[in-house]
Amino acid sequence: MNNKITILLFLIITSLNLVAQKKSEYLKENSYDLNDDNFRFPETDFNIIGFGALHGSSKTYDVELKLIGTLKKQNLLDYYIIEANYSQAFYFQKYLISGDEKLLKDLTLSFQSIIVQEGTIDTYKHWKDLRELNKKYPNNPIKVIGFDVINEYKYPIKHLLYLSKNDKNWEKRTVLKELIEKDEIDFSIWNKEVNDIMKTFVQDYEKNKEEYKKNITDLDIFDFIINNIKNNFNENREREKIIFDNYLKLYKKLGLKEKKQFAKYGYFHIQKNREANYPSFFTRLIENKIYDRDKVITIMGYLTKSKVLWDKIYDEEGNYKSYTTEKGFGISDYWKEHFKGIKYLKKNKISDMILFKLNEKNTPYKSGTDLVELKIFLKKSNGRNLKGKNTLQFIDYAVLISNSKEQIPIEEMKK
Repeated sequence: MNNKITILLFLIITSLNLVAQKKSEYLKENSYDLNDDNFRFPETDFNIIGFGALHGSSKTYDVELKLIGTLKKQNLLDYYIIEANYSQAFYFQKYLISGDEKLLKDLTLSFQSIIVQEGTIDTYKHWKDLRELNKKYPNNPIKVIGFDVINEYKYPIKHLLYLSKNDKNWEKRTVLKELIEKDEIDFSIWNKEVNDIMKTFVQDYEKNKEEYKKNITDLDIFDFIINNIKNNFNENREREKIIFDNYLKLYKKLGLKEKKQFAKYGYFHIQKNREANYPSFFTRLIENKIYDRDKVITIMGYLTKSKVLWDKIYDEEGNYKSYTTEKGFGISDYWKEHFKGIKYLKKNKISDMILFKLNEKNTPYKSGTDLVELKIFLKKSNGRNLKGKNTLQFIDYAVLISNSKEQIPIEEMKK
C-alpha cells in the first residue's frame, strides 16, 4: 500500500514538473520585451484589442503607451476607446488637438467618476504623452471615443451646450448654462439637486423637441447623450448592457467594423467568456456576432513587486486630504491572494514590462485556468465559475508589470 502511494505521488510530482517545464519553455519562446525599440505587436488581423489591469499602477500607463505606440507605427490603430462617457471622451479628443492643460486637469478630475484610482497625475501625464505621440501622425491622428455610463454631469452638460444654440425660449438650457458656470459644484449623479435639474431638462426637451431641434447642430449625438442621461433615472441601471448598447450605436455611426480599435478597460469588461454566467462587454461582442472571436484580442496585465493607489481620503466637507496605497490585495500577487500560474510569468521575465503571447498553436494554455483563476487564502476562489473552461477562452496575452510605483492623485499636483 505504501509503495503504491509513493509511486502515485512520484507520478503526480513528475507530471506537475513536466507541465511547469512546458509552460516555462513556451513562455520563454513567446515573450516580447516592451522596452525593446524594435517591438512590434504580433497580432495584425483583429477588429478590437482590449488592454486591462488592476487599477492604480503608474507603470500600467507605460505599457499602454508602448502598445498604442507600436500599433500606430504599424498603422493598426484608428480608434482609442477609454473607460469614460461619450462627452468626456469628446473633450479628451479636444485636448489632444488644443493642448489646453487646464482642460486636461479638469478632465482628469472628472475621469475619476468611474475609476477613482485614475484621477491622478499619472493619467494627466499619460494624455500629455499621447498628445506628443499624436503629433507624429498628423494625417491619421488617434481618434478618442467613450461610451460608458454617465457618473458625472459636467461634461455631458458642456457637450449639450456645445451642440445647441442659445434661444431665449429654451429656458431649461439657460438653467444648464448658469449651472455650468458656477464654481465648486458637485456634478456627480449622486447630487440630488443636480440630478433633479437634469431630469427636468430631459423632460422639457422631450416634450418640446420639435421646437428645440432647430437650435441643435447634431441631433443624433444630442439624443445619444440625452438617452444616456435618462439611464440615470432608472434604479436598476445595468452598466454592462449600457456599454454594449452604446457601442452598437457608435458601431453603425462610425463604421467601426472596418476600423482598428484599442480599448483600455478594467479586467472584467474585456474577458472573452462568461465567468459567472454574466456577459462582459467583450463577451457580448462575441456572443452577438459583432466580431469573430479570433478578431477580439484581450491583453491582461498582472502586477508583481508593485504598489497601487488604493483610495483617496476626504474630510467631512468633501475636500481632498490624502491618499492610501496597497501592495498586497491591490496587486493580487502575494500569499493571501494571487492569480494562479503567475509564477510562470515571473520565472520568465527579462524586464519590468514583458508581453507573453498565450494563443500560439502549441500553447499549454488550452487547458487549465492559469491567469484567470484568483486564489484567495482560506476563501473560495472563482474556480467554480471556471469549471470546464480554460485560459484562452478569456484572454490571449498577458503582460507582467514589475516594480511599479503607485499612481499619485491629481490633487497632489503643484499649481
